Amino acid sequence: MRRPNQGFTLIEIMIVIAIIGIVITIGYPSLTEYLKKGRRTEIAGLLSEQAQILERTYSRTNVYNTMPTGLSAGNDFYTITPTLTETTFRLIATRKAGTSMATDKCGDFTLSNTGVRNMENATAGLTTKDCWGR
Repeated sequence: MRRPNQGFTLIEIMIVIAIIGIVITIGYPSLTEYLKKGRRTEIAGLLSEQAQILERTYSRTNVYNTMPTGLSAGNDFYTITPTLTETTFRLIATRKAGTSMATDKCGDFTLSNTGVRNMENATAGLTTKDCWGR
């Protein structure tokens, strides 16, 4: 008399584990890049908001360096540092050490009062559009 099957064989379990390993190996880099792209978009938006605050201040006071209220210090992944003079500003979003963005290929983001968007310490060959998304 033959016993009915009561579970999975070792070979079947090993095949399932191998398939899961392959899916994770292929999918994990895509997931991390997707998350980084979202964080880059977030800081680009935050820099644009800060520039708008500075422009409104300039419209009221005719100088940028009055240090308006509402300027952000950044988020969990970037620190925003403003450099203000009477007639110009430059916002720098620096990657925070110890975060997933610390080694990001796009480096640090900059935005000036003339609307020039740029990256510092970025991987060679990247364009502004690659990192800023526009």
